[in-house]
Amino acid sequence: MDILYISPDFPPNYANFIRNLHAEGLRVWSIGEADFFAMPSDLRACIRWYVRSDLKNWRQVDRAVAELLEAKHALGFEGAFDLVESHNEQWLRLEGFINERLGVPGITLRDTERLKKKSVMKRIFHASGLPAARGGRVTDLDEALRLAGDLGYPVILKPDEGVGAGGTHRVESAAELETLFPELGPDYFLEEFIEAPIVTYDGLTGLDGEILFENTLVYGEGLIEYTRGTDTFFYVGRAIPERLSAIGKSLAAAFGIRRKFFHFEFFVQGGDYIPIEINSRPPGGAILDMMNYSVDGDLYRAWACMVAGRAVEVPTTKKYVIGYVGRKDKPYTFSHEEILARFGHLLVEFAENPPVFSGIMGRHRYIFRSENEAEIREIAAAVRQTGQAS
Repeated sequence: MDILYISPDFPPNYANFIRNLHAEGLRVWSIGEADFFAMPSDLRACIRWYVRSDLKNWRQVDRAVAELLEAKHALGFEGAFDLVESHNEQWLRLEGFINERLGVPGITLRDTERLKKKSVMKRIFHASGLPAARGGRVTDLDEALRLAGDLGYPVILKPDEGVGAGGTHRVESAAELETLFPELGPDYFLEEFIEAPIVTYDGLTGLDGEILFENTLVYGEGLIEYTRGTDTFFYVGRAIPERLSAIGKSLAAAFGIRRKFFHFEFFVQGGDYIPIEINSRPPGGAILDMMNYSVDGDLYRAWACMVAGRAVEVPTTKKYVIGYVGRKDKPYTFSHEEILARFGHLLVEFAENPPVFSGIMGRHRYIFRSENEAEIREIAAAVRQTGQAS
């Protein structure tokens, strides 16, 4: 079985997908923007052939894929690829483009409209009988001012097609909107601001869309606060509410997510869940590792086994609450050494985040594990505390 994997080196933990594909006996062929010889040697050993390309230039990608196929055939492996994957929202349209060019089963460019555009997502939410924040796509300032006036300030302005929380703004007034909007791109979505807790429904689907693993994250604050400098805190919960699980499963089916990870975000309001957006990828950063820590499992291997058509073995009972705290270079009350002294027995990971993630996820990440949610919240409060100790 031959897999074309896009951008095998980033984010760094996703190299575990490649390692597990190789361990399962699948052949991995790859394109990406990184220097192949800058990658870890064990990752390079798992890739049959690699072609460096500007992934944003589809003509270059076309040539890179042709070069891959030529190398593949020269090595005695005929045919195209059985799967194209990136696990990265940024390259989802590229997956669709390559699938269509080569006739590989998987998502198409038409599929990516519903998987990436927030305006299309809203229509599917409503068609599924679910509430959603009021709003709409805006293409010029007059349209944005009219809609914001109808909704009432503050409003949220974000790219109709974006990656993560990038480009998302909370706008407090018409004057602020008039200043901000001309600096933005032409395709934005404007919606009412909802002040409510945010949770996620995440997981992995099988070949026919069945849910193989499910997960939930609980955020300490609204996501917009993390873009404004608040130290990031969220945790993997041990229990998934039945209502959240039912809605999440219905949306996975409605959006046709198969053979992929997914990451759905919801407001919690009035005892129900209001969908914000869906993502056909694993949750970002170190969250996949947090999901593994919560069950003492290996979702990288589970995905590789599923792709290979083998039995997927991953625990589903959550043993632990897993907390994430991202620090952003502030005058913290407790030093790193003091954090280790107090909570080191519960620390499962400490590392520096890649620069592209540090604005939202923090420069340094701490991941803690406990059977007790209250203990995780207590640790997070201490790690994020600033100023003199009281």
